[in-house]
Amino acid sequence: MDNNIGAKLRILRKAKGLTTQEVANKVNVSQSYISRFENGRAIPDIDMLEKVLTALETNLATFFSEDFDDPSEDFIQLMDTVKTLSPKARIKLNEFLKLMKDESV
Repeated sequence: MDNNIGAKLRILRKAKGLTTQEVANKVNVSQSYISRFENGRAIPDIDMLEKVLTALETNLATFFSEDFDDPSEDFIQLMDTVKTLSPKARIKLNEFLKLMKDESV
């Protein structure tokens, strides 16, 4: 589980286009501290994990949700983009994705 946390943090950080140094700066810790989390050499306490997740524009509930069990960078980037769309644009995107899905079947 601990390595999974680190791997998920790394994927999330990369999907956000951030370096370990940039995340470290946002939470006022050293770059090596963030790196140790990602590499499974340290386990962040809940407060630090919450700070890191806030820096990565997410939260504990989302990070530990079932939908986030096996995240990929492209999926995270897609979800970030969708969050910025207007309701009308989301409807159009959903219609487009349904068409794409139907064509691939």
